[in-house]
Amino acid sequence: MPTVARGYGLKINRAGMAICPFHAEKTPSAKIYSDGFHCFGCGVHADVIGFTQRLFGLARPLDAAKKLNEDFFLHLDVGGKAQSTQASEYRKRQQEREEYERWENEAWLTLSSYYKLLREWRELAPDCPDDEPDPRFAYALGQVGYAEYLCEEFIAADENGRKAMNAEVERIAGFLGGSTGN
Repeated sequence: MPTVARGYGLKINRAGMAICPFHAEKTPSAKIYSDGFHCFGCGVHADVIGFTQRLFGLARPLDAAKKLNEDFFLHLDVGGKAQSTQASEYRKRQQEREEYERWENEAWLTLSSYYKLLREWRELAPDCPDDEPDPRFAYALGQVGYAEYLCEEFIAADENGRKAMNAEVERIAGFLGGSTGN
């Protein structure tokens, strides 16, 4: 559902909420679930096919399935019996998409947590110049700019750019595992 909703122009925030396309509103009231759509404002509840049918004013669910097949290049024989290879290829693509979205959320949480931690450590500055600085303070001074850069790059990057950051995200995740007492 999130892939279809984004594909048809909905902007989904981190909480999975979006502006409902079925009524006028200024703040998001529609929740995008992995398998469906629900608007708390107008009450519309639909699966992917029902959402597509309603969004485009299509007469039959089969018409919505055909539109999804064309728009998302599913290469399914809509109206005919799906071959097992087609179905397994679709499931594989869907699983890969879900795995990437999980990784993307975890990666963002890792990077933003790292940046937040470094900003907190920066507050451990010695009270006077003669005091020995806390090693976390010294580390934060050298790394907070880099952490901010990583967050900005992650936000600006496309999927391939984010995937290319995987090694650095893993390094930071390891650091956080040892540095936060978790």
